[in-house]
Order: sequence, then structure tokens, then C-alpha cells
Amino acid sequence: MPTTAIVLGATGAIGQHLVTQLSQRDEVESVIVLSRRELDIAREFPHANASRLQPVLLDFERLEAEVAELVPAGAMAFVALGTTKKQAGSKEAFRCVDHGLVLAFARACKAAGVSRLAVVTAHGANAHSLIFYNRVKGEVERDIQALRLPSVFFARPSLLLGRPQDGRLAETWASAVLAPAAGWMPASVRPIDVRQVATAMTVAALGEDPGATSRVLSNADMHRCSAAMGQGASG
Repeated sequence: MPTTAIVLGATGAIGQHLVTQLSQRDEVESVIVLSRRELDIAREFPHANASRLQPVLLDFERLEAEVAELVPAGAMAFVALGTTKKQAGSKEAFRCVDHGLVLAFARACKAAGVSRLAVVTAHGANAHSLIFYNRVKGEVERDIQALRLPSVFFARPSLLLGRPQDGRLAETWASAVLAPAAGWMPASVRPIDVRQVATAMTVAALGEDPGATSRVLSNADMHRCSAAMGQGASG
């Protein structure tokens, strides 16, 4: 039976591909596209099946309550929301987005009775890490698992390729340096294109054993999935 998908972080690099790919799948009847601003669907999702997209303006101050009211029971939920400390302005503001908003969304999904939740975190996510970014990603994984949703998985990509210029200078520089040598790097840490991440998440969410309650989709897993789908690193 066709299902509904809901995507938080839909306008981000991974989120845009998630929305597009989900809208093209026969198993998905509609995609609820959450955003804090008005969307130009034709411009932001040019390759999506627009007839299946349901854009919804969301007040992030009331995220949990609003999401819990609009998600139909049994829906699949996806989180591709994220920022940087520079964009957020401080560690506290970064944590508010990458932990606070993501966890609030997960709580709303729990209340609404979603069938599955897929969340983008990061390679190296560890609640005990000395690296602030990895620690926050690990903490959000830990706290979502504590909610005991029916099924949840965490996609942990390494360095992302194919992301538009958004002020992440260190990642832009690293991408330029590492991309030519990516084929020689172990799949566990090899840079990965945002489209490949979205593909692996879509395939995993729609094909996962319903009895699997929690798992990690590693960077290597996502590379294997894209190879099986015949999807090149450049997307």
C-alpha cells in the first residue's frame, strides 16, 4: 500500500534529492515537504513528481506540536536538517538545530505513530567524542533511540560532495583536495555525493525489514548501495 513520506530539511542538499527521489517511487503516494519559508516547487525540485508534493510552512518554535498534528499514522519520516557553528552563530545555536529541532521532530513522529524514521547524522557520530560536532550527532542518535520508535536508522555520511556553496569553506577545500583521490580511499571514509546519500536512505527506508528497530547506514553501506544502483560518485 502506498505510504506518505515527510521530510524535515527538505531544502538542503540531501533533502532536495530525498524529496525528488521519494516523489518518483511508486510506493510513495505523497511527500510532505516541511519548510520555514514559501517554496518555489518547480525551481527547488525541478525533477520531482510535483503532483505528489505537499509543501507545508512550519513554525520551528512550535515544530513538535505542528508536526504531530499533520503526520498521518504509518508515514515514513526523514530528517536531513543541519547547520554549522558558523551559520548558527554559536555552539548553543548549532546544538539547538542539530539536536533540539531534530529530537523535537522525532518526538512528534513518535506521537503520530510513524512507521519508520531516517535521520542524517555523520561519520564519527559518538556521544562521548571530544569533537563537538561528532558529540552532538552522537547525542541526537542516543536520544532518538531512547524514544523507542518502531523503526529508526541513522545515515552517517563522510565528507559530502555535490553540496552547493554555503559558506562551509573547510569542507569545500577538503572536497577539492580529496575528490580526485576518492576512488583510492576506503569506502568507510571516502567522500560521498549528496545524491548517493539520498538514494541509500530511500532504498533503505522502503526496503527495510519492518522488524528492524534500529540500525546505522554507514558511509560504506551508502557507497555499496549507490554502486548497486549504478550511481556514480558525481551523481
